[in-house]
Amino acid sequence: MIFKVKYMPETSKVLLGVIETGFIVKVIGRGTMEYCPELFEFLSNKIEKDKIENIYFELSSTTYLDSSFIGVIVSIQKKIKKFHNTDIIILNPSEKVKEIFNTMGLIDILPIQENDEFRNIELNQEIQKKLEKNYKDIKLLLESHQNLMEINDENRKRFVLVEEMLKKELERHKNE
Repeated sequence: MIFKVKYMPETSKVLLGVIETGFIVKVIGRGTMEYCPELFEFLSNKIEKDKIENIYFELSSTTYLDSSFIGVIVSIQKKIKKFHNTDIIILNPSEKVKEIFNTMGLIDILPIQENDEFRNIELNQEIQKKLEKNYKDIKLLLESHQNLMEINDENRKRFVLVEEMLKKELERHKNE
């Protein structure tokens, strides 16, 4: 008897919505750099223009976060701290996310809470993936990785080559 296994690619989504106490981002599946430019711009506008003081990242359905996405979370944390002196809140992180945060030294930096109320929240606004990168996007990725590098020496060593590559990429795109 022969069994055929069909590969089903994971469907990833980054969803957004307003809740009573602020704004929520729910990552389903993989949070990767393709979502970073639009997510950062959207949340920056919420913080700066709409004066949103509370941003939550609900990560119970998250299977993976790449360094760019984590760097954007840290960048948003820095921005909300600067503008409103508040913190983003990480809600219900999956075991994989906890492991990633622990490895990168973020457990002590990003407030984490368990809250079942938001585990199955339905959100209808979705961040679109962006595959083409322009100067502004590359600059965001560079700054996000530099924010991660500031956290500890391990991250500095871990991302020094990424930083170098992004600086070269930025140089190639500087006339855009």
